Amino acid sequence: MTREQRRLAETMRSTTLEFAALARSREEFGGGMQWLKVKKFEYLTRYRRDPLTGEQKAASIGRRSPETEGIYERFIKERAELDRQIAALRPTIAEQTRMARALRLTRAPEEVGAAARAIGMSGLIDHVTIIGEAAVYAYECEMAALLPREMLPDGGMDLLVAGVHPTDVINELVGVLRRAKIEVQRAQLSADKAAVELRTEEGLSLRLYTASTLGGLIDQYAENSAYGAEAVQWGLDLPVMHSMLVDRNGRAAAVAVLEPRAFCMLRFMALDVEEMSLIRREVSAELNAAVVKLVHERWTEPFVDDHVQSIGPLHDLLEDGFPTAPRM
Repeated sequence: MTREQRRLAETMRSTTLEFAALARSREEFGGGMQWLKVKKFEYLTRYRRDPLTGEQKAASIGRRSPETEGIYERFIKERAELDRQIAALRPTIAEQTRMARALRLTRAPEEVGAAARAIGMSGLIDHVTIIGEAAVYAYECEMAALLPREMLPDGGMDLLVAGVHPTDVINELVGVLRRAKIEVQRAQLSADKAAVELRTEEGLSLRLYTASTLGGLIDQYAENSAYGAEAVQWGLDLPVMHSMLVDRNGRAAAVAVLEPRAFCMLRFMALDVEEMSLIRREVSAELNAAVVKLVHERWTEPFVDDHVQSIGPLHDLLEDGFPTAPRM
């Protein structure tokens, strides 16, 4: 990245994470609250719209009293304050979006950005992590390096979700997407039966994994590389990283991604155990090699020596040496 691009990426990241946090807080105030008269008494009633059915649901909090009046006043006051803070950030976001287009920081497909933005502005961001190639857009921002555009992924989003089985969070994820006006088709098992797949009307594939379903793939990988499987598990145990990606309209999205070394380990496993075409394998291997290069040259933590020695492709890439990190 140029100096101007780096400066903009840093300020956009700060603004994006702040805005997403405010949006998540505002989500708790969705719907409304009002007094409903029943016979001679008034009851404080909370309204919310069901994200799946669109049906408005109401729940009574209690009869009018000093306590319920306090609840109502706090609700109105806190919601108004969040609305004020969100409104104050919008001009900054609009200007940063314009600058991102001018400085050519427009990277991720729009449909990826829209889905990521919907998740990032909801409570799901604490339970959904991008583990597939779409995470590369966040790594570019974190390491201030832009990969060649022809190398950028466009094959959907692989997500690690909380729960025993991916279906545990499908309804919540579909609700979040629909609130963002992103319609999805019925969920189905992926071709390799390792994930549950959602597909949006725009054709974006969202593949949902859990720690349990990934564990099955790790066991498969262990048959060929026991130490490599240990490295993958090590990576998945690292803390999730909060960052952003910028779509081709210049709009940013807050995202949770794997630490980049963990991403590389997971991609080495995918190249070993997943069924894919020769062309797809070559493209994926090339992208992973580029991320290995970025980590080697720009990340704050080096690859662990034991992992380098136990994963042949990683060892070969590092032994071959790298030119300078790709730049615009």
